[in-house]
Amino acid sequence: MHKFISYIIVFSTLVFGLPAFAQESFFIPQPESVSFAEGAFQLDENVKVIVPKKLQGTLIPYLAEKFQNDLKLNLTYSYKEANRDEKYILFKLIKKSELQDEGYQLEVTPESITVTAKDYAGLFNGFQTLRQTFPIENSRTIEIPAMSVTDNPRFGWRGIMLDVSRHFQTKEYILKQIDVLSAYKVNKFHWHLTDDQGWRIEIKKYPKLTDKGAWRGDRTGITWWERDKATAEEPKTVGGFYTQEDIKEVIAYAKIRNVEVIPEIDIPGHSKALVASYPELFCYNDAEANFEVAVGGKAPDNAVCAGKEYTYEFLEGVIEEIAALFPSEYLHIGGDECNKSNWKKCPYCQETKTENNLKDEEELQSHFIQKIHKIVKAQKKTMIGWDEILSGNGAPGATIMAWRRGTYTPQITAPQNGYPTIMTSYKYMYISQIQGATISEPEGPKVVLPVSKVYSHDPMPKELSAEQQELVLGNQASLWAEFTPTEEHNEYMLYPRALASAEVSWSKPENKNWLRFQNALGAYHFEKLEKTGINVSKSVFSVYPSYAIDELKNQAIVYLQTETEGNAIHYTLDGEEPTNQSEKYNSEFRTEAKTLLKAGIFNADGELLGKVLEIRLK
Repeated sequence: MHKFISYIIVFSTLVFGLPAFAQESFFIPQPESVSFAEGAFQLDENVKVIVPKKLQGTLIPYLAEKFQNDLKLNLTYSYKEANRDEKYILFKLIKKSELQDEGYQLEVTPESITVTAKDYAGLFNGFQTLRQTFPIENSRTIEIPAMSVTDNPRFGWRGIMLDVSRHFQTKEYILKQIDVLSAYKVNKFHWHLTDDQGWRIEIKKYPKLTDKGAWRGDRTGITWWERDKATAEEPKTVGGFYTQEDIKEVIAYAKIRNVEVIPEIDIPGHSKALVASYPELFCYNDAEANFEVAVGGKAPDNAVCAGKEYTYEFLEGVIEEIAALFPSEYLHIGGDECNKSNWKKCPYCQETKTENNLKDEEELQSHFIQKIHKIVKAQKKTMIGWDEILSGNGAPGATIMAWRRGTYTPQITAPQNGYPTIMTSYKYMYISQIQGATISEPEGPKVVLPVSKVYSHDPMPKELSAEQQELVLGNQASLWAEFTPTEEHNEYMLYPRALASAEVSWSKPENKNWLRFQNALGAYHFEKLEKTGINVSKSVFSVYPSYAIDELKNQAIVYLQTETEGNAIHYTLDGEEPTNQSEKYNSEFRTEAKTLLKAGIFNADGELLGKVLEIRLK
């Protein structure tokens, strides 16, 4: 019996009268309601798995794969009812149900397990909750505690965005992440396929997009924002792209896992790889313009011309192929951070402004976006854009991804103006920002976005009316890839913050609890992810140091913090590694300047939960 089950038993017997969350164990996302009962279902190879006949070709192979991978069990699968003496797991579709789309009921008794839903997605999600009762290590006896779970999603859009332009990731890596994310009920995979540093999708009509646009010069080892510009002569050895067959494989794999794949091509800005491949898309001939794929953060001359008709003809060809390839109802066209300085000097752009009575370049961008919108609509797709497409005259009929905050408030103004809106706040959901104490984290933006802050987010603005709230489609975490060149680093940034985002997106606010979530990570999900081969970050257990030097007394005044609850910080000042027997931190303290401080977070059992902080107080 593994520690997940042990916790259930302890909680069930010791916490009578405590808040409900204490009895609901370590599910992520937290279900709408969970109640435990006496007994357990014995799961072994004598169990029969029954699925709806119309789903047997899809659901049975997936279930068989997971029972084998998770538990080394080869079960019997059928669409026929079980005999009276057979133990069974039943997946059942019910047309008339009070469950929402993607919702489910999970009933576990000593005799059977039943997952009920109104759609395939609900059955899939119910199985993911069931999987979180499986032991991490294989054991001879597998006991699933008797329970009743009723669960519905808060939002229909529960997304993760991966940027593969800045650093290309293989098809196999993408498949791996979709498999893991779907286990936490993430149902939208936003694929940022193009940007200044690489074009990653094969377009048969325009082969130079991948022949040239998918490759760049090597600046490995040089800080992203300090790289010199690319040259025509240097070898282009860094990059890669997905063939259309690769894309089809990813889409098919994701569909089985209840994940919709949404492609993004970023225009009119963030288009250096596009312009480098086809310079005729640029505003004008300029001997000083650099038509090479960007190698880092500096990417001038990266906007396509908004005045040439050729631009729209070209992009129509691109969009036609992408729309035919992706079954998603959505197509994301970017629209963010467009540098319009070349438009101000371009005769084509200025002529277009005059002919269409556009007062400035903001309205010229609206003109561009609206023309692209017509192309997208002609392909029977819904256009998504970052919230900059609201500037100028907007883009009526589009869906908005609201990322900016502060001076701009698209999370409020977009739904107030009738736009369907997806929340992806850079303050809470840009998981490219580091997640622990700066001194302990890999290279990245020097802004800390800890797991607890992601988890604390409520995507629904209080300023919206009930009618406007209906336009909030959901929530998404976005991983930009400037600082994640490897698979290991990419995963380190994804997990566990993707799990926090998943619960924000699925669970109602009243069902969330940070202490339960934190304990769930440490007691079950970290180990589960590592067994799956995920390079999970444990920065949630970081020690955050701050100190000041008292020059008069030559002392350091030291403050230590952690985002976790219910744990203790222990530290040493003599160079020894801290243990739970070392000095316990209770409040700020003084020590001699230049002392070597080592500190770690320990749970009640005396286990070190994360990395040891090491810092010289000088």
